[in-house]
Amino acid sequence: MALAGEPVRVKCALFYSYIRTNYSTAQSMGLRLIWYKNKGDLEEPIIFSEVRMSKEEDSIWFHSVEAQDSGFYTCVLRNSTYCMKVSMSLTVAENESGLCYNSQIRYSEKSEVTKRKEIVCPDMDDYKTAEQEPDVVWYKECKPKMWRSVIIQKGNALLIQEVQEEDGGNYTCELKYEGKLIRRTTELKVTALLTDKPPKPLFPRENHPSVIDVQLGKPLNIPCKAFFGFSGESGPMIYWMKGEKFIEELAGHIREGEIRLLREHLGEKEVELTLIFDAVVEADLANYTCHVENRNGRKHASILLRKKDLIYKIELAGGLGAILLLLVLLTVIYKCYNIELLLFYRQNFGSNEDADDNKEYDAYLSYTKVDPDALDCDNNEEEQFALEILPDVLEKHYGYKLFIPDRDLIPSGTYIEDLTRCVEQSRRLIIVLTPDYVLRRGWSIFELETRLHSMLVSGEIKVIWIECMELKKKVNCREVELLKRNIKLLSLVKWKGTQSSKLNSKFWKQLVYEMPIKKKVTLSRRQVLDSAEQGLFGELQTAPSIAVTSTSAALVASQADLSDFHQTDSMPMRHCCRSYNYEMPTSSLPISSLGSHHHTYCNIPLTLLNGQLPLNNAAKNAPEFHRNSPLLPLSSKELSFTSDIW
Repeated sequence: MALAGEPVRVKCALFYSYIRTNYSTAQSMGLRLIWYKNKGDLEEPIIFSEVRMSKEEDSIWFHSVEAQDSGFYTCVLRNSTYCMKVSMSLTVAENESGLCYNSQIRYSEKSEVTKRKEIVCPDMDDYKTAEQEPDVVWYKECKPKMWRSVIIQKGNALLIQEVQEEDGGNYTCELKYEGKLIRRTTELKVTALLTDKPPKPLFPRENHPSVIDVQLGKPLNIPCKAFFGFSGESGPMIYWMKGEKFIEELAGHIREGEIRLLREHLGEKEVELTLIFDAVVEADLANYTCHVENRNGRKHASILLRKKDLIYKIELAGGLGAILLLLVLLTVIYKCYNIELLLFYRQNFGSNEDADDNKEYDAYLSYTKVDPDALDCDNNEEEQFALEILPDVLEKHYGYKLFIPDRDLIPSGTYIEDLTRCVEQSRRLIIVLTPDYVLRRGWSIFELETRLHSMLVSGEIKVIWIECMELKKKVNCREVELLKRNIKLLSLVKWKGTQSSKLNSKFWKQLVYEMPIKKKVTLSRRQVLDSAEQGLFGELQTAPSIAVTSTSAALVASQADLSDFHQTDSMPMRHCCRSYNYEMPTSSLPISSLGSHHHTYCNIPLTLLNGQLPLNNAAKNAPEFHRNSPLLPLSSKELSFTSDIW
């Protein structure tokens, strides 16, 4: 075998393998050596041109071999009474693209891993001279390589003292002869160590018979998988048997598939052979054995085919039914108790919304306040819910901090601006849709005031819409529906009268779910007192009790306190609120006017109630004042009074 362009010598094999004489001796005995080239069934004598090829004793020399020179060459040694001939093959190929060899004319060698291997440059004897050995250069994958210490070059051979897996590949030896390059390539295949064990069945497992439940009339494939260690050139032997019969001896609907190679590494293989049933019949229910063997021994594993019983279908149906029932049960529980589950999760794992939003109120409560005497008997329940039940439950039972305009905001020239600011300081907006709220168009401020309308439309505040009645055929119902459609973040909760009164009803759970997250805290008895008792005037320390109406504070003297007022005419009146003092001149409180049936009013400025200093005391008490903005409201504790201010 040679690459195109190389010099090649074709020797007559008669003198090297068949007769015990050389060319000179044969010639002296009167024998002639004649060369032929086979062309099909014919042999044509070769005419030597001395340009591309020449005859030298017992050989033909190609000075530059070409692909067309490939073929069989016959040498005939004969005389008048004797004739002997033999043919030799010459294969010439071009280099493969980008390579220094052609894979069709490579030599092949094998070596076990960790063993010692010598790779010899083949067919180099023809290029040796008596003067010197040829200078051989080795390449791996056509590239020069820095060999590791265990690989040594000895003459025209490469010695690998300990073969590793990465040593596999193509080794090319190169030398020069008559100015031309000659290359020979050897492919080294590295294998695992030669095994001394029989193959190992992987499925079915040896000594563990498997049982397969089959359905009659259905097709069936049974795989047999086995591991074969490296055992030389012999391929894996694997086959199925039924009892003492080979599969070829059985009915035509049972057959073996092709042997499939699942994976291979260093000559070790994992193979699979499938037993195929076109349709399982009653007679096929038996024991089948898979046999695997190599030169070291034989192993086998068995599979038993068994008819699938109805009980398996029942078990399967029962299992699926149980799973379906569980899913239905979980769905029903979620549908019925989804609010409770969400509240439980939020209460135990959620975080308070007021942690970093810098807002003062949990909700702004919007409803229409009506004189109790003016209530319609038909609407009395809804109005009582809006005026009394809803605020009391949210504040006292659930601990939310509400802003109620009628209670917490004192009318002034900047009432609308103050109201808008309080809505901005709230995390939710609760609109209670009572009959009177609809009749009096209580929502109109949210349409007329630009900032409030923008908050609803843009979703800046979440709206909790509590409906206490059916809106159909009610006055202004279309306007209410239009407002609902314009609100971006809207949650609808329906009050259903008596059935929603209990604290464990769906209404209160849904309402609390829509409210901001608030961890439950244990309140003391004093903390749950009526808001009037814990309001602003719970901290105002005066000699008599105080009542405030319209824009003034009323000083009500009890019978027990009258004697104290008569002891001195110059007693100072002091109201303490937060950290500042406000002195009230005694001249404005005529002692003689204090009686059991009379109220004496003291003029407390609205600026004081709004957290501002009077102008005449600003300089005097500036260091002690908390410096509230004129629009910043007092705390809920200071403003949580009921009937004292209207």
